[in-house]
Amino acid sequence: MEKREVILRGMMILVALPALTSCQAGSRTSTRTITAEALATKYNVSAEAARREFDGKELVVKGYVLKSVAMPNGDESEGVILLSPGNKITGPTVECWFTRYESAEFAELDTGQSITVKGIFNGESGITLKFCKLAQAHEQ
Repeated sequence: MEKREVILRGMMILVALPALTSCQAGSRTSTRTITAEALATKYNVSAEAARREFDGKELVVKGYVLKSVAMPNGDESEGVILLSPGNKITGPTVECWFTRYESAEFAELDTGQSITVKGIFNGESGITLKFCKLAQAHEQ
């Protein structure tokens, strides 16, 4: 290998190294815990600010089952559950979308039940969590 090729390869590695290490640092984001009420309040005060803070991040959200769960049906791949900030039907809700593989866990929930879910925030069209998993169902 010529000296020039060695120098060029070394330069390419030096240029690529910061990009590779920044990707690794970005993938180590921590999960943030927040109540449905706090998330809804932040979003209603400023949807743009909430999106800057939460979009694409994994959140653990505690709230109350607003009404029966809409289960995936037939070829639908997702179901949805609405979380209320309180155990009454008041204020904005958090949509929690889950795949059919998590349906059994969500099927057992009752209206008004306190639960904790984990999902990825997407505030593009409202207060929405994608790829939700049931973290905990609290006793009524």
